[in-house]
Amino acid sequence: MREYSIGNTTGLDSILPLNLAEKLAGFSSEKTFTRNAAIYNQGDPADNIFFLLQGRVKSILIRASGQQSILRIHLPHSILGLTALASNPVRDATAICMDPAVVVTMPRAMFNDLMRSEPELGIYIIRLLTDRMSDFHHRVGDLMEQPVERRLAQALLVLSTPDPGAGPECAEEIPLSHEELSQLINTRRPTVSSILSRFAAQGAVQKSGRKLKVSDRALLARLTNEIHPS
Repeated sequence: MREYSIGNTTGLDSILPLNLAEKLAGFSSEKTFTRNAAIYNQGDPADNIFFLLQGRVKSILIRASGQQSILRIHLPHSILGLTALASNPVRDATAICMDPAVVVTMPRAMFNDLMRSEPELGIYIIRLLTDRMSDFHHRVGDLMEQPVERRLAQALLVLSTPDPGAGPECAEEIPLSHEELSQLINTRRPTVSSILSRFAAQGAVQKSGRKLKVSDRALLARLTNEIHPS
């Protein structure tokens, strides 16, 4: 799965096999989006599935109050828009480009035909959806039981996991702003900023302007384990 799963500290799981990635990338219907553009919007009819070739995309749930929650961060070779396969194919979230992005667009019928001809893809989609459901269950449980400090520490550990598709670099920059981190763990931005300052003072993270990196993953993991529900 080419996406960050916040409920799982290993971060990046179930990476799409190369042969399937090549098949999906081989479709000619590429489309380019600018930074902050929406690939699709919550509530739209879901007719197509998207394979992300370049850039990062965040899936956002917009509540009736107008508040936003980030569901996941997609990286290249992530599959987006799987609600097109649902019995009621309507978008349940909005997909926003965090960078200039390139996607391959596949109509629902074409994707179904591909799964019939490539059973391995169908198995992968089942595993992907199961992983997403498991991540959702973990996050709901954490929201109910875990203090915000622990939820933020866990999110930072996941978001700083080196991307095996992008080389051996460590201590990657966190790709979210303080506001986006608050949307990810369902809290207020000032709360996130205050906790990050404490983590920085303890040497677990490094802040420089708007840039944020995890400087000591082992320390941050230890701090996470030392934070207990009240």
